[in-house]
Amino acid sequence: MKKALLLGSIGVLAETSELQRLAYNQALMENNIDYRWNVGTYCELLKEPGGKKRLSMFDGGKLSTEQIQKIHNDKQQIFEGLIKSGIEPRPGCQETIKQCKELGWKLGFITTTTTKTIDILKEGLSNFINFDDFDLITSDERVKLQKPNPEVYEYALTELSISASEAIAIEDTRTNKFAASQCGIECYLYPGEYATLDYNDMIAESFMLEKLNLSEHF
Repeated sequence: MKKALLLGSIGVLAETSELQRLAYNQALMENNIDYRWNVGTYCELLKEPGGKKRLSMFDGGKLSTEQIQKIHNDKQQIFEGLIKSGIEPRPGCQETIKQCKELGWKLGFITTTTTKTIDILKEGLSNFINFDDFDLITSDERVKLQKPNPEVYEYALTELSISASEAIAIEDTRTNKFAASQCGIECYLYPGEYATLDYNDMIAESFMLEKLNLSEHF
């Protein structure tokens, strides 16, 4: 019997890919880098997690470690400002959280981002989602390794006192989904607007969070 819903990654709760792209481009401009990521390029870059890793691939690896760190820090500040101006949850999120609470399930937000980013996300979604509804919110302070390493999901299972078979996870990328699957957690893929998926993904995975009927697992 299922007892918990684990929402993984910021991208499950809110569509932020375009804001991220805009923030990167502004940071590149402010650091006098004459290059801009268009939508197609950014979609390809999103196949691999990690902003610093994407920057390290820029122009054949010509950016120094110091430049990468500076651009990434600037991008994060710009991105946070865009979020603070207000964002909306993705379709189905509010309804699914509500149904989860009605069923008495435990609710987790399983991310490895910073606590600062989480606080800003809370502010941006404050008109729609009450983060006090979550029984567990993780961050990079709780674990050492990023997804697709399963450490954060292993931590969540321990903290919520549940087994993998008692949980359902929802992730926004195949890489992040793999982190949950490695723990034996049933995981649904809810890809973002800029996700690049092939035909096999399209026929194998659930695309709409609002179509997940939690009562079927209760």
